[in-house]
Amino acid sequence: MCMKNRIKTGKRLLAAVMLGILLGVMSSVIFMGEIGLAAEEDSQEESGSQLFDIAARLLASDKITYDIQLTLTNHGADWEGIVRVQMDAAYDFLCCAYDTALSLPQGSTKQFVVRIPVVSIEEQDQPMMVSLLDQDGNVVADKSFGRFLLNGADVLFMGILSDSYRDLTYLDMGGEEIRYGGIDFPIHLMELRQDNLLDSLESLTYLVIDNYNTSILTDDERDGINQWVRDGGMLIVGTGEYAEDTLSGLLFFGVESVRVNEPQQSIFGEDYDKGIEQLSLAELRDTSGQYDTDTKSFYMISSWGNGAVEFVPYALSDLRQPDQMVDYWWNYIWELLQNANDYVYILDQYNTQSHKLDYVIRNIFKSLGNGGSHMSFGVLKLIVCGYVIFVGPVLYLILRATKRRDWYWGAVPVTVLFGILLVYFAGRGFEVVNTRVYSVTVEKLPDQERADDAGRDAVTYIHSYNAGYKEWRLRLSDRYEYVGPVLGNYSYGSIDDGYYYHVHREGDRIFWGMDPDSSFEDGYFLAGTSQKLGTGSILSDLTTSPKCGITGTVTNRTNRDFAYFAVIADDELFVYDALMAGETVTLGKSLYTSWDDGYGTAMNAMQLCLSNYTREKDRDYDTMAALGTGVCDMYVRENYSGGIMIIGVTKDWDKAADDNCSEIAYGCLYAVQ
Repeated sequence: MCMKNRIKTGKRLLAAVMLGILLGVMSSVIFMGEIGLAAEEDSQEESGSQLFDIAARLLASDKITYDIQLTLTNHGADWEGIVRVQMDAAYDFLCCAYDTALSLPQGSTKQFVVRIPVVSIEEQDQPMMVSLLDQDGNVVADKSFGRFLLNGADVLFMGILSDSYRDLTYLDMGGEEIRYGGIDFPIHLMELRQDNLLDSLESLTYLVIDNYNTSILTDDERDGINQWVRDGGMLIVGTGEYAEDTLSGLLFFGVESVRVNEPQQSIFGEDYDKGIEQLSLAELRDTSGQYDTDTKSFYMISSWGNGAVEFVPYALSDLRQPDQMVDYWWNYIWELLQNANDYVYILDQYNTQSHKLDYVIRNIFKSLGNGGSHMSFGVLKLIVCGYVIFVGPVLYLILRATKRRDWYWGAVPVTVLFGILLVYFAGRGFEVVNTRVYSVTVEKLPDQERADDAGRDAVTYIHSYNAGYKEWRLRLSDRYEYVGPVLGNYSYGSIDDGYYYHVHREGDRIFWGMDPDSSFEDGYFLAGTSQKLGTGSILSDLTTSPKCGITGTVTNRTNRDFAYFAVIADDELFVYDALMAGETVTLGKSLYTSWDDGYGTAMNAMQLCLSNYTREKDRDYDTMAALGTGVCDMYVRENYSGGIMIIGVTKDWDKAADDNCSEIAYGCLYAVQ
């Protein structure tokens, strides 16, 4: 009996062991299978970027936008989702996502352009990230492009076309850096010849021509130099005793040599040490009437398309480094190069005028929308003060007079509840119930006397805000072609997830907005379009003088009534009252004149003008702020260098948002004469 029990027990133990082994094997198989699946999933995830080819190229464009051409190829299954471009990926705040909805079938290649306003880019040397997101928002592929807006450059290339190349090698400043696009770069020299000139232009930032007979250049080579400058290059031309030969093939730049003067002592004047050698000076003449001159440094300089041209009256090859190093000499060479940089529209916001625009417009545009709708809490203050007085001594005296003082502690909670309800309903008028938008469109009227004056894009500055906690976005009117944030006018705060600003394109429609992480968020945007709403012209017959100010007439030959209009003459600002459509007015006393303030440029004077108007309740401050926005934009975009500009502002304008919101739209039309 015992033996049988032992056998049964042994069988049970064996069965249990076998079952344990079986379960262990099955668990291992399952576990390994899961590992295999996970590994396969990881492998698929790792190979996601290999399923897509992502290429990007910066196209030549105007000075308002960066035009980025993306080319995507799908080697995997059919895909549909979002292509996201982020220019400030190195930051964890103030980010903007530029999204494009796209479907990409298997084996297909698609190409499209993302346009980003220049003012939307905070740092030009930041990497660009292109990501592909599926419909659930997961990144399936991405690619980073280092220093994309600078073509990945770590140095600036300077080409030298000269028969005296060895005497010009000092132009690399011995490795010292030059400021370009808000970034410091060293300069690398390239010796050019006629046979490699055209092939080398694309890689150059500077081109120096000195002691070289340019008459031997072919028409294609001259056209290539001209177009290179217009695309943003900087040309520096030395003359001196070689002026006739050096200028012979460059007369299309509008400068010629009259004569060459004998060397004279210290051409640099009293501000510089006289240790520099004597130089022969060419007397140059501006045949085009567009060059600025500097009597201290003896240069002639002008913007030329998106680039700049600078002429100096001496041969650069004669400006060799003195035997004994002196600090001013390096400073002079740096200034020579930096001067050209300051006149170039290098598609960024760090040139002198654009910096002024960013500084001044942030103090003008952020106030738009606050002039006519300042929240007055006077009524609420009266309610609260009256409530405090009533709950204290007044309520006590009332109950005492009615011999109900024992009711006091019961009456207080009732009056508290009543006071809360009263304040709540009184405060409902201050609640932002939907998104509000204030927009200012700045548009140039074509010059009637110039057939080639097609004007530039009309741009719209947008100030918008809402009181929601969720992501919001608005649809732009279909006439707009691009939009982006004005980073100089951001609201405070940062976010860890998502993007503070958001631009989304679906087909031909663009949406813009923010992902606020707290209520009542402000957003500042710039949109642009080549379609224009302004017609007609603004004409003037004006004279200016320090004693009399500005006199004459202004005629509004547009179909818009101007609530206010501004005149800029000799870099002075004058602001006047209404100018109706079809009306001619004789200028009298202006509402504001910068002659009286000595505040500097007309653009800066506009800021002072607005600060004065905050104290005048009978003025429409919002409309004046819209005019200020237009003046700043016009002043910088036109690179004001003298003459007369007239700009009018009207409330009668088409809205920028084609969506459910409350918008007040202003238009600014201007003419250059």
